Amino acid sequence: MQFTAHVITGTGKGRELGFPTLNLEMSAVPQMDEGVYVCFARLGNNGIRLPAVMHYGARPTLGAPPSCEVHILDYVITIPPHSLSVEVVDKIREVQNFGSAEKLSEQLSKDCEAARAMLCVSC
Repeated sequence: MQFTAHVITGTGKGRELGFPTLNLEMSAVPQMDEGVYVCFARLGNNGIRLPAVMHYGARPTLGAPPSCEVHILDYVITIPPHSLSVEVVDKIREVQNFGSAEKLSEQLSKDCEAARAMLCVSC
């Protein structure tokens, strides 16, 4: 599955957890099962293709409304693009409640490692 969506301002929770994300306008994201996905993201219309992890759906640990947000692996984005093209590769896991921000952060580290292995990043 591939789609392009506008990047919107988020709450900054991902950055606080050590995993900054690009938040996408939900109305532009195709309906899919809630979960965490490994993907590739393209910054802007003709940007470079980068490995990433995407969360789609509820955010029970944070008590926040559903979202679609993408964390680019091993790449610092200084100026967010206006849009992001996403190529979903595979699902890593279901949405879960981890009970605390600390446990969520630990899981996000595991999700990123799983994504790197699935995409053979730094092999």
